[in-house]
Amino acid sequence: MKQPVRPGGVGVVQWAASTHLVPVLAMPMSASIPLRVRVRSCWRSQGRFALPALALALLALGPARAGDVPATAPVQASPPSAWPELQVSPAQAQAYTLSDEARFAQSDWQAIEQASMQLAERRIGSFDGEPTGTRMGVSGQPVRIHFRFYTHRHEHRGAVIVVPGFTEGLSVYQEVIHDLLRNGYSVYIHDHRGQGFSSRLLGGEDQADKGHVDRFDRLVADFEHFTALVRQARAADPVQAQRPIFLLAHSMGGAVVALHLARRGGDTPFAAAALVTPMFEPTVAARDVPQRKAPWADRQLRQWCHSGAFGLPFSLPCLSAKRVRGDGFAADLAAFEALPDPASAALTHSVVRHRMRWFNRAGRCDGPDCGHGDARVAGPTLQWVDQACAGAAEARGPGAARIAVPVLVLQGGEDVIVEPEAQQVFCDHVNARRQSLSGGCTGLRLPEARHGLLVETDRLRQPALVRVLSFWDEAVRRAP
Repeated sequence: MKQPVRPGGVGVVQWAASTHLVPVLAMPMSASIPLRVRVRSCWRSQGRFALPALALALLALGPARAGDVPATAPVQASPPSAWPELQVSPAQAQAYTLSDEARFAQSDWQAIEQASMQLAERRIGSFDGEPTGTRMGVSGQPVRIHFRFYTHRHEHRGAVIVVPGFTEGLSVYQEVIHDLLRNGYSVYIHDHRGQGFSSRLLGGEDQADKGHVDRFDRLVADFEHFTALVRQARAADPVQAQRPIFLLAHSMGGAVVALHLARRGGDTPFAAAALVTPMFEPTVAARDVPQRKAPWADRQLRQWCHSGAFGLPFSLPCLSAKRVRGDGFAADLAAFEALPDPASAALTHSVVRHRMRWFNRAGRCDGPDCGHGDARVAGPTLQWVDQACAGAAEARGPGAARIAVPVLVLQGGEDVIVEPEAQQVFCDHVNARRQSLSGGCTGLRLPEARHGLLVETDRLRQPALVRVLSFWDEAVRRAP
């Protein structure tokens, strides 16, 4: 089996003689070349405080201290082969209408959106999210969160809130939105802070394409604010108010959704959640080397992320806002275009959808509801990695046992972006109290699928979406 290419040589932390710290992380969505974080520039900007910060960084990447308890300790992960392979019956496949690669092969996101508006009324809006921290060189002003409603003119199945992954925005979800509309759902989507058409979190135009967040909890707060707006809009229609609301989340969005569901328990408006290749632990070091034979730095980095990170190494702005992977959006795109075989990219086998995804990630937005004029986002900052590891550890942890709605998790057998075992730990925790809470977690594998399952080839994407749609229908039938 041909292995997907991990762009940029992922999963290594190197120390160079010239005091360059070079973290290279297996972050998801963009082909890239490692960027060196220059310690000398940090020393110049932070003076005597830089050396203690770097010492803390080394401690955080060192072996776990006595008394440190991994976030997933109470439940032993199921073996990777424990999840059954996804199977879709002919009757299930015929019950739903889905697009194929040819349908939108030559269409940008705006053209697909126009096609969707034949089925739905579009509303463009925004709201002010929590101000971001001032340490990162921004003023602490509220963050403008961009959103869109696609209210079906003849809705008959309910509503879906779509929660994107890292670097993604609504411009890359238009085919998914169109498919959901064709099957009778209204669709609601917002762009996470720092990406899509929402405000960027770092000052300066040269910082705009960095994937950054100061606190993962702010993503959850934005999602809950958006959910309240959706509920308010649907409550104004007596018929819509009685219909179920479902969740479809990918990658980072899966962690956001899981945190909401766990913290709210039974006090959530959602009838069921489908998590597609969710990020319950980012892959920060290569997995194709046995743990005992992996380089020391790889082992320490994986342990640091698995334990939920510590936050200490990235407390200085000169470090926390540094990109750990990639040279920017344009360089990442060039790296993808330079691949001898685009089908070998780590995200998806579908060359057609992958190319369109890159094009749509550069989409533009004009108007007062646009927090940022384009959707370009490339590699993550150190602070994003720190917060992603911490947020993912909590999301998959024992608190997941409080989730009270049915959850479906779809896992890609060729996913090199997130850790599949963490998805199984999450499901094990959700199911730990299954007798006392309704719902439970169902995990299914697609052995040949990569991380970008929603932009995969038809032979993988269509069965996945059929299973999601049938899962929601089953949840309605089983509801008391």
